[in-house]
Amino acid sequence: MSVRLPLLLAISLLTGTAFAADAPLLHPMFQDHGVLQRDRPIPVWGNAKPGELVTVTLGHATVTAKAGKDGAWRADLPAQAAGGPVILTAKTATDQQVAADLLVGDVYLCSGQSNMEMQVARSLDSWTETNRAKHPNIRYLSVDRATNTGPQRDFTHPVRWRAVTPETVGDMSAVCYFFGREMRQIVDVPVGLINSSWGGSTIESWMDSADLAKTGLYAQDLAILSAYDKDRHAGIRKYFDVWEGWWKTKGQGEPWRTAPAAGDGWRAVPSLTSFVTWGVPELNPYVGIVWYRSTFTLTEAQAKQGGTLLLGSADDYDVSWVNDVPAGSLYGPGDPRRYPLPARTLKPGINQVTIAVINGYGDGGLYGSADEQAILLAEGTRVPIDGGWQYMVTPGEIGTAPHAPWGTVDGLSTIRNAMVAPMGPYAVRAALWYQGESNTAKALEYQSLLAGLMSGWRRQFGADLPFLVVQLPEYGYPQDKPIESGWARLRESQRMAVAADPHAAMAVTNGLGDWYDVHPANKQQVAKRLTRAARHLLLGEKVSVSGPVPVDAQRQGDVVRIRFTDIDGKLKALNHHRPIGFELCGAGWDSCRFVDASLSGDIVTLPIGEGPAIRVRYCWAESGMCNLYDDARLPAGQFEIPVR
Repeated sequence: MSVRLPLLLAISLLTGTAFAADAPLLHPMFQDHGVLQRDRPIPVWGNAKPGELVTVTLGHATVTAKAGKDGAWRADLPAQAAGGPVILTAKTATDQQVAADLLVGDVYLCSGQSNMEMQVARSLDSWTETNRAKHPNIRYLSVDRATNTGPQRDFTHPVRWRAVTPETVGDMSAVCYFFGREMRQIVDVPVGLINSSWGGSTIESWMDSADLAKTGLYAQDLAILSAYDKDRHAGIRKYFDVWEGWWKTKGQGEPWRTAPAAGDGWRAVPSLTSFVTWGVPELNPYVGIVWYRSTFTLTEAQAKQGGTLLLGSADDYDVSWVNDVPAGSLYGPGDPRRYPLPARTLKPGINQVTIAVINGYGDGGLYGSADEQAILLAEGTRVPIDGGWQYMVTPGEIGTAPHAPWGTVDGLSTIRNAMVAPMGPYAVRAALWYQGESNTAKALEYQSLLAGLMSGWRRQFGADLPFLVVQLPEYGYPQDKPIESGWARLRESQRMAVAADPHAAMAVTNGLGDWYDVHPANKQQVAKRLTRAARHLLLGEKVSVSGPVPVDAQRQGDVVRIRFTDIDGKLKALNHHRPIGFELCGAGWDSCRFVDASLSGDIVTLPIGEGPAIRVRYCWAESGMCNLYDDARLPAGQFEIPVR
């Protein structure tokens, strides 16, 4: 970590230990062993006393800045050539902080959900990769998971830069590390890698609220979030009005209302573990809502105090009431719930807790030992919720319940506010984005959302920030007929968003997925394909970005001819005498049919036969079995284009 010292101490004490101040003179992005972006101005910022002058020195360059009324200051150092190590110093009349062993090179921001988060230790051939990871000039900073309803200047949890060694690499993002290693082999400069990712997160949680507002899709949720940010209980009430209104349309009564201790379909909870383990046939497996309820007893003096509802974790998310009053809601399978209750919620005598636990995948339910379920009174006493837990299964399919917009992985801007905003204007060479799995249910919206994410991050990191986007690979069992696929539709949204952006490129990952595992292990090849995209976008090399790309599809008599470009060498059909995976379609997805394609040069020809032919689809499935490649072993990506 960087060292903060009184000004009069000698510089020779640089490497000594110091305690971090509440508002450090240098922002935590600037620490020992970090990497600064080469060949462009270097913004540096931090906190000082209001009105203080701050002198910032990096090597032979010195600039000054003045702290504002809030103590925030920023200085822009002149561009530096690659090299190092160098020392960064910030000092005022009374204070000094130093970051030593800094390198100047290329900095990459890696972000997304679990396939970006997935560690080197879980990747292909991890033993060899770990033991060979000796790269003192590759440095890595990881941002711990955190959320907030408003943009933050500082990180919730401490961050630090680390050199890549066999001891440190195991927990690093595999895609991020392998990409950095590849790029360092191509461009011999130090590499800085910043990993800010969260498994299961939606793209909305990484976006600025202003960009979400522009889509016109989130007006109600943004209004609820704004109310929540100003007054927690008011925001919760607004959300519960929406949730309860949605539930009432399902004709299932109002289970959150205070009710007798038994009857009406309620049964005793076997244990506060995943309901899949209970031995109840209808709950193994079960995706949907399971209701829980229990009671606790208070004296009049205890009830007057008010308190906080404590619960164990709920998988995947909960909507919780106490005495018919909304208590809180949170998406976060492993996160204990802690909901401060509105005044006058508690009452003398018997009180009731009711929880709707919504499970979307795998295990589900309310977890925890008995002492994790309690009311924490204002004076510190814990009153156990000990009335005996009951449950009730929601019959039938009732659709998707509205989520609270302040959620963790599914909130609006919440991850961006705590895990991206605190990076401020830190200079980076490019952003790597590997996300989309959690948005396949809303795949049609993803094109505008990805465009909005890129726009918002460019306001923070620079107007021309390049984006390297990983297209989703295969996942799921192949089909024997054309289907409509959210997974495929999301890939198409990714393709269209990148194609419309001159500062973006995409790594097509066909052939690198796993039918049965949403986290395929071969992250080395993902990184190699990202590196190829970077060579084109960042370095200006005349290489194809991601494999063959369709130019157009034209009807010529009784056939459709598709012309491809961006071919390295020539097109070829692997493991077959012709390309497979092509479809001709009418207006609806149910009009699509597989056709026998043929290949000649850069043209794929499709016989029309009987049926409509206004669209061509290729590799359109969760796991398309597609074999059109070029000599660089790069696949043609999935696509849908009109026939002219």
